[in-house]
Amino acid sequence: GQEGGLDVIVVIGGYNSSNTINLSAMAGTFAPAFHIDGPDEIRSPSEIRHQPYGSKERVVAHGWLPAGPVVVGVTAGASTPNRTIGEVMARILEVRGVDASQLP
Repeated sequence: GQEGGLDVIVVIGGYNSSNTINLSAMAGTFAPAFHIDGPDEIRSPSEIRHQPYGSKERVVAHGWLPAGPVVVGVTAGASTPNRTIGEVMARILEVRGVDASQLP
């Protein structure tokens, strides 16, 4: 990852949540940000379906997760269930070949 910084930020929450949309805008000032509503939007290490800030439509981004060591920031809207956040984090690890259940 970048020195002291984030390579990518995943913003989790409803696509109509103004709280989450604002988080996405703020996150995008620090690193490439991807607003998703749950783990199923992460298709692979190269594909993520997300709603870009300022858009009302979801798109598929390619090359969203850089190869090699990466620092991923995760944030979520106020009404996003903790379970969904955990599932997204596990999915990010899964697409990189890491079994979350094996972590300490």
